[in-house]
Amino acid sequence: MRIIATVCSAILVMEFVLHGLAMFIGMEAGIDPLTKHFGFRPERWLVLLIGTFDAAAATLLVLGWWHPSAAVLGAAYALGFFGLMLVLRFHRHLGGILPPDFPLFFTLGAVVLVLSLLR
Repeated sequence: MRIIATVCSAILVMEFVLHGLAMFIGMEAGIDPLTKHFGFRPERWLVLLIGTFDAAAATLLVLGWWHPSAAVLGAAYALGFFGLMLVLRFHRHLGGILPPDFPLFFTLGAVVLVLSLLR
């Protein structure tokens, strides 16, 4: 189970680091999906806040390799963020579960959360 949690955490860390960097530098590739899902273009303060939460979640997931409670917090953010994006995706009729990135990251967050709680 430890290997599964490590692999899932590593993938989430990679996603949060890349997305956080995109938020900090204001890359359109990172902001455009938020605009589509929120229904408005987020202001700079919101983009920076999301980037900060992404960086914190990545840090918590890395710390979670040694301290499961930190992984629980990082995984909870993943569930919250990607769950919100999935709900907005369905509510705004932006398509089903494709592209599969949001469901994949939501599932990885759930796996890390459950396995961290079991540790």
